[in-house]
Amino acid sequence: MRLSEHVILGGGAAAALTPVLGAPDSLIFFASSVLIDVDHYWDYLQRNEFRDWSWRKTFEFHRAMFAKVHAPDFLGLNLFHTAEWFVTVWMAGAWLGSSALFAVLFGMAYHLVLDVAFLARHGVTFKRALSVIEYHVRRARLVRGGLDPDRPYREALIEIGVEREPDPAAEGQVSS
Repeated sequence: MRLSEHVILGGGAAAALTPVLGAPDSLIFFASSVLIDVDHYWDYLQRNEFRDWSWRKTFEFHRAMFAKVHAPDFLGLNLFHTAEWFVTVWMAGAWLGSSALFAVLFGMAYHLVLDVAFLARHGVTFKRALSVIEYHVRRARLVRGGLDPDRPYREALIEIGVEREPDPAAEGQVSS
């Protein structure tokens, strides 16, 4: 989903929840329903080896990535969208008895439901791993099957001009 859609839908849900959560926790719900996507920025930085920090390029990268989502070697992982992160936030909320952390958790869950519905509408519900463990298991299976799960990411970086095409002539040369 687009950031603007998360802002609009998250804002609407937060406004509707204000009588239940109260204004402060509704604002926290809203913020977390949008800010969970900061992991997309981290993904972009990590994939380009921290050479480009542009927010604009981050959005271009993810648009280019979504165009590749039907490729057999595509597998996505966004850390703040994983079961492990949700459990961590839940445990912190329970341990601290914090309604604010539970508002964060509910905002994240709302966001994830929207994302999964978006992926389902495009017929790619299972192209994003929802667990770090699941990601590593599925990635290993792709590699064993002769696929390269990093290929779509490299191609997207090339498409948006952050990386260059590898030089086939240079690949066979040994540096001295």
